[in-house]
Amino acid sequence: MTSRPHLQKLVERVRARPPLEAALVHPVDRESLQLALSGAFAGYLAPTLVGPERRIRDEADRAGLDITRLPLVDAPDDPRRAAEHAVVLVRAGRAQALVRGALPVDDLLAPVAAANSGLRTSRRLSHALFLDLPGQARPLIVTDALVNVAPNLAAKKDIVHNAVVLAHALGLAEPRVALLAAKGTVAPAFPSTSEAAALRSMAAQGAFPGALVDGPMTPDVAISAEAARHAGLRSAVAGAADVLVAPTMESAVMLSRALVGLTGGVAPGLVLGARVPIVVPGAQEPIESRIGSCVLAALLHAATGDAPALADPPRPRSQPAVA
Repeated sequence: MTSRPHLQKLVERVRARPPLEAALVHPVDRESLQLALSGAFAGYLAPTLVGPERRIRDEADRAGLDITRLPLVDAPDDPRRAAEHAVVLVRAGRAQALVRGALPVDDLLAPVAAANSGLRTSRRLSHALFLDLPGQARPLIVTDALVNVAPNLAAKKDIVHNAVVLAHALGLAEPRVALLAAKGTVAPAFPSTSEAAALRSMAAQGAFPGALVDGPMTPDVAISAEAARHAGLRSAVAGAADVLVAPTMESAVMLSRALVGLTGGVAPGLVLGARVPIVVPGAQEPIESRIGSCVLAALLHAATGDAPALADPPRPRSQPAVA
């Protein structure tokens, strides 16, 4: 079995904490139910299943999974409605995170982003991956490979801020953030280079406290000390980056998948920027990565705290109401 030393360090930290109370949204597939059971067995999660009760129990029976001990909130057999129920749970302080089941990402995030959700913050939502790559001395955070397709400068500011918050939660006291581009200097043909320079100026003015931010920078220069030396770049970030901020979603996806594919690494991730962490595993994502995402969520919650109760939630039907 491949060693995951960076992820394992995070797992050890989570084991010392109470399980994360998570609303697992529309878990009408085997993989989602297996995640709930595996997370509960490992002690990382205290999951509440939110979705159509009969369909969930039928799927569990077909898969041979015993979910009788898991609380379940019955919701209409509609992904968006199930997500709305889960948001109510979070608002009431009955859940500390959201976990995607068998529903589109948009159906999960739309109720979170709604003006009256109670889960919005002043920042845009963004996504970050935690890459544990065999043979590499440190993990990498790559952003944004899921939420923001072609972010403008204002969006990139939020993306950087969210990534720094995650890095702090994972134990990096002063994360080194590389603003990636196709060139290491400002070039009119590549707008991402001027946006990186603008973000670097914001950082110099204190926009991202507790982080070292530099760019524009090509990916090789960001992660390889040898490449940084060859480029003649004197920077505290070059060759030692902890966070890679890609200019577009497309480039973030290609970068992260290339690194994971070449090395056999693992890349759990989170949606950031809401008042609670949001786990959004892909349909084909292995259980190792799904559990890893829940570990990230638990550490982020530990660092940022609970969302206050705002309303009464629907009560789990498989356990008595709490007085």
